[in-house]
Amino acid sequence: MKLPAVFALLLLCSSCPAQVVDSLALSNLKDAVAELGNSELLRSGTLALSVKSVRENQPVAAFNSEKSLPSASTLKLVSTATVLSVFGGDYRFQTFLESDGQVKGDSLLGNLYIRGTGDPSLGSDRFKGYLSTSALLDRWVAAVKKAGVRVITGRVIPDASYFDGLTVASTWIWGDIGNYYGAGVEGLNINENLYRARFRPGAEPGDPAAFLGIEPDIPYLQLTSQVTTGERGSGDKTIFYGNPLSNSVIFTGTIPAGVPLFTVKGSLPGAALYAGYALQQKLTTSGITVLETPKSGSVPAGTRRSLDEYQSPPLRELCQQTNFWSINLYADAFLKMAGKRLGGSSDYDHAAQAVTAFWLGRNADVRGFYIKDGSGLSPSGSVTTSSLTDILNAASREKSFDDFYKSIGILGVNGTVRNLGKGSRAAGNMRVKSGSIEGTRAYAGYVTSRSGALLSFSVIAHKYLPGSNRLITDELVRMMKLIGEL
Repeated sequence: MKLPAVFALLLLCSSCPAQVVDSLALSNLKDAVAELGNSELLRSGTLALSVKSVRENQPVAAFNSEKSLPSASTLKLVSTATVLSVFGGDYRFQTFLESDGQVKGDSLLGNLYIRGTGDPSLGSDRFKGYLSTSALLDRWVAAVKKAGVRVITGRVIPDASYFDGLTVASTWIWGDIGNYYGAGVEGLNINENLYRARFRPGAEPGDPAAFLGIEPDIPYLQLTSQVTTGERGSGDKTIFYGNPLSNSVIFTGTIPAGVPLFTVKGSLPGAALYAGYALQQKLTTSGITVLETPKSGSVPAGTRRSLDEYQSPPLRELCQQTNFWSINLYADAFLKMAGKRLGGSSDYDHAAQAVTAFWLGRNADVRGFYIKDGSGLSPSGSVTTSSLTDILNAASREKSFDDFYKSIGILGVNGTVRNLGKGSRAAGNMRVKSGSIEGTRAYAGYVTSRSGALLSFSVIAHKYLPGSNRLITDELVRMMKLIGEL
């Protein structure tokens, strides 16, 4: 006879050492899981839960924990844990300004190169003490002037060859990849591969919104706006349609009435090429002549001369920003980094296989771990809550665990979960990564039990009732509060 799912939860709980968690709290969690799992919210969907003791790697509570479901952004925990394990928290990306040819007089008889090594933070203004895109361009112009060059007879060449040319995963949705969170990863990234489009709403809902341009100016983009005016307070309802194989972008959707200016972020197709254009423009305005237009390409790096080397913040800081603010670009860059180091290939499919094999080699149970990217943006990628907690447990045995643990936001304190769970025991005591894509809401991380034992947890609600995002979030937060009582 097939056991009911709730009874299966009780069986798994009975195998956990009694001293690890509070039995009454565990019973309350069981009741909450049964209530939500059988509710109208999930009538056509699936609730999955896994809670494990980290030290013993034993289940504390489980419900549909072997069902493979979309991870949403909780997958970023795997990407950051992997890259920290492989490279270490002190690792820094390097970006090089190089030249080929000879310098005769004040002329470089050759080309200028910007050679990336995959740094997703290059030119970002997130990090104190590091250069914005504008300041970085000024630094490169100064390096050219220091070399005595006033004329470049060739062109500025952005070299993005460090990674493969497949900048976006094949399973991402077209409605995502034109928006800032769907930016593709290149070997040379700049300003988090985004731009800002500015609109002025019309007087009434339904009126066309005036398109006021983008910042920074990108001369090779062909922009078409179909954005109209929505109701007051309706927020950002735009979708940008574009892709890395085209310079055409179409803006659709609505912006709210009643504001003087509304800004929306889009993903930059051809970020490496833009870096070349931006540097050439800065060189020109600084009195340095470049005779040919920028063009992506490469010659063997060994034949070039280095003019400047710029280093990123340490990897631990990049991982913290990734997990605190759920930055897809960073997580997918980490996947490609790990794929290149572990398996010799940075394309999404082979990199995903390399990451899976990495954790399998650390005795994590990766059955049902079918990832398609590093960010969780792909709706066709999936994990089990059991595989995710197994990987979290395996990560605790890595030398990099302290950096990884600190990279995860604290419930009720910071990151995307700063406003959740306030006033509960879980607040301030639970490290949580949130995740959300259409029809899926998820949370995962660590909590310290009343006995002092560290627990890992993962909870996913998939295909819940449409329009119930707030309700399902409230229910999952209630569940996390109960996990915090264990």
